[in-house]
Amino acid sequence: MHFESTAFTVMCWKQAPFLRLIFPFLAGISIQLYTELPPLLLLYTVVVCVCCAWLFRYLPVQWRFKQAWLPGMLLQVSVAGSGALLLYKADLRHQQGFFQDNRTDTSLVLLQIEEPLQPKARSFKSTARVIALYVQHRWVPAKGNLLLYISRDTMRPILMYGDRLVVRKKPELIRNNGNPGSFNYQQYCVSQQLYQQLYLQPADYYRLSHTGGSAVTRWLLHARDYCLSCFRRYIGTGPEAGMAEALLIGYRQDLDKTVVQDYSNTGIVHIIAISGMHLALLYGTLLWCLRWLPPGKWAGVLKAILILGVLWGFALLTGASASVLRSAVMFTAITLGRFVLERYSSIYNTLAASAFLLLAYQPYLAIDAGFQLSYLAVLSILLFYQPLYELWNIKRKWMIVLWGMLSVSLAAQLMTTPVSLFYFHQFPNYFLLANLVAVPLSTVIIYGEVILLGLSPFPVLATFAGLAIRFLIFAMNSCVRWLGALPYALITNIHCSLALTICLYMLLAGIALCWLSGWRPGAWLAALSLWGCLVTRAVWLTRVQQQSKIIVYNVPAYTAIDYIYGQQARFIGDDSIWQTAGAQTLLAARNEMGLHAGVPNGFQRYQHYSRFYGRCLLIIDSILPRKVPGKKLQADYILLTHNPRVDINKLDSLYDYQLLIFAANNYAKRISRWKQACEATGRRYYVVGEQGAFVAEVR
Repeated sequence: MHFESTAFTVMCWKQAPFLRLIFPFLAGISIQLYTELPPLLLLYTVVVCVCCAWLFRYLPVQWRFKQAWLPGMLLQVSVAGSGALLLYKADLRHQQGFFQDNRTDTSLVLLQIEEPLQPKARSFKSTARVIALYVQHRWVPAKGNLLLYISRDTMRPILMYGDRLVVRKKPELIRNNGNPGSFNYQQYCVSQQLYQQLYLQPADYYRLSHTGGSAVTRWLLHARDYCLSCFRRYIGTGPEAGMAEALLIGYRQDLDKTVVQDYSNTGIVHIIAISGMHLALLYGTLLWCLRWLPPGKWAGVLKAILILGVLWGFALLTGASASVLRSAVMFTAITLGRFVLERYSSIYNTLAASAFLLLAYQPYLAIDAGFQLSYLAVLSILLFYQPLYELWNIKRKWMIVLWGMLSVSLAAQLMTTPVSLFYFHQFPNYFLLANLVAVPLSTVIIYGEVILLGLSPFPVLATFAGLAIRFLIFAMNSCVRWLGALPYALITNIHCSLALTICLYMLLAGIALCWLSGWRPGAWLAALSLWGCLVTRAVWLTRVQQQSKIIVYNVPAYTAIDYIYGQQARFIGDDSIWQTAGAQTLLAARNEMGLHAGVPNGFQRYQHYSRFYGRCLLIIDSILPRKVPGKKLQADYILLTHNPRVDINKLDSLYDYQLLIFAANNYAKRISRWKQACEATGRRYYVVGEQGAFVAEVR
């Protein structure tokens, strides 16, 4: 394996023009994500910068010579402004005809199902596109998307892609749970152009006989269903069948959760996800299959058409994730350059061009973890593979192959580690061994599945192929499970803030400049970055030692409260939450705040009363006492949880309090009644399910 020179000093900027565009373009998108600048300001900035750059050419020569840097700077600012404008335009809420602008509480909504229903524990999940609103006795075209949850009803047929529904129900806003350190689900939905959600019962919608949707999408779904039926018929059921479906076509609904956790613990969850590796295998296979075509311009065009048709068909079949789109765009550029234009370009320029085109098409990909990890892994391999490989001069052929695989894994890990720590807060220690096992086996399995699909018309041969694939998947899963169960296989609860992540990348940049390019100031940059890492860590530890707060978590169906002082946290609530998925919410919050279980200073508890540094919290989860005491009981906060039948007026006669807190496990109708009563009497209240986790600083 060989890549072009990794020294940036050798790679001229003129050979990679998209590298000069991608950085300001990303900067503009990032600024708009967090500042939301007005579009007119952005438009004026772009126009003024372009006009100034154009007028610069008419200045006297001596002025142009002295200010030669100015046109480039103006163009960089215009590119950044263009990125910000594209992000603003990509938000459906800023487009004319957004359905929420014309909707009333009584209007009907015409929806179209945009993806097959995914079965959940108590419902089906899907997304729908808003087609029109029925307002003032007429249908008005509208734009928008909704997240749908449809209750299970065996008496009605399951909805399919393209089905159209008429709905009369008010959508709810998609909210973030607000728990410290938790995944920002609201931001993720915004990046998918989803802002509201609907929970539908059978009586809430009417299914029309007319269907819509794309014929291409229907064909792709039929192709996916055919692959799934072949795998289930010849490979069987269980973890092996779910893994087979995920490996080849990216269908993850049947994946066993314990298997996914095993792959995550060993750092090779990318094997399960459809990624650039799959398209690289497909690209190499297509080149081998088409090698019989004679050389020539028209033969090259035919090769390009066949290769691109298969590559993009596979990308769409598997769901077109960020990593697949990155590979598809890169291989498209390579194929067109090789077979149509008959020229080669810098691989760095191809990588930057693919990122630029994808971000121009969908700017929200900039905050997609898969997009970031995919590009960082490829860039890291391009930069570090060759220097790592040349560190050890090996003569034995089998050792050369082994060291090549290890070098690729090490190179990819270098630039993906900081962002992985930022998102997942863990590091797999045996990722090299796991990659050595899983990458070759998964490659053989993928080719075997393709052969199985080809043999599907011949049941006897397909049965033997299915048994062989099932055995290989079982062997791969067993090896990964064994590696994940080894001592010290996984380092967990690693706190890595955004500032620390930036410092780590600056440290890598300094090392790369010093090592790869021989630029001595790179060592100073690395030293300063290391100092920045230490300072960032020290600041975080200082803040952790000084924290003192009460947190009521936003966890449906459970009561969860943490009393925090320094690095100690005392949990109060439903102990059964620690045996459920809700425990991950508490663990993520404690990792974010550097906490461990303990009894913090100043904490006192008597039954449902808790006192912590002068703040008293009362938990009410049942009916109120019938007798009114002579003196009201004092409490700073009263938490209503588990749907207690409480009358707010009677509550006022029993307790003297400052704030009512409604937990996320209460019924929505009951919370609505409580809110109305509080507003009528002027009482302050906080709704955890709507406003996020309640956090009170007590010092």
